[in-house]
Amino acid sequence: MNDKISTFAFKHLLQDDNTRLIHGVLKSLGISPTRNDYQDLYQEGCLLYVEAYEHFFTTHSSEDLEVFGPFAFRLIKWRLLDRIRKEVKHQEHCKPLITIHSDDTTEDSGYPDPFASNFEGEILASAFFQELWDKCTLQEQAYLANRVAGVSITKMAKMLGVSRQAIYKWRDGVIRKAKKIVAR
Repeated sequence: MNDKISTFAFKHLLQDDNTRLIHGVLKSLGISPTRNDYQDLYQEGCLLYVEAYEHFFTTHSSEDLEVFGPFAFRLIKWRLLDRIRKEVKHQEHCKPLITIHSDDTTEDSGYPDPFASNFEGEILASAFFQELWDKCTLQEQAYLANRVAGVSITKMAKMLGVSRQAIYKWRDGVIRKAKKIVAR
């Protein structure tokens, strides 16, 4: 990046209280100053402000300054949101490893097996799902499989070459059959 533009970007950030934009982004993301990593996210927001400034003014003139604020707000918000999502996903991924490691060190301490605590619920859910699967038509099974995989109804309709209304009918059939199984 251009050092001259970066210098102007840092000066612009610090003049006229433009740091309020970063505080506004953090507030819009629901991040309060009491959060442990607030200052880290604030500093990251400042660096993203400079990046937004550099990116914006390589393609726009200085007369477009009033358009820069909303542009910077969106860019900072999206990038911080991506960072937060990545951290959450990383923490979720590492959580079972931390639990296993802590159980290995305190094996005789009397702590219950964290994986066994939900064993009964998983068996019941599996039995329910298997019974539901067996009662469903092929189309309803396709709906179930795609929804479990996280596919949206719109994308599912495109993939299967049917209308969204057809997918909704399949969903309603699955719901009716599930209610019958639960009612027994």
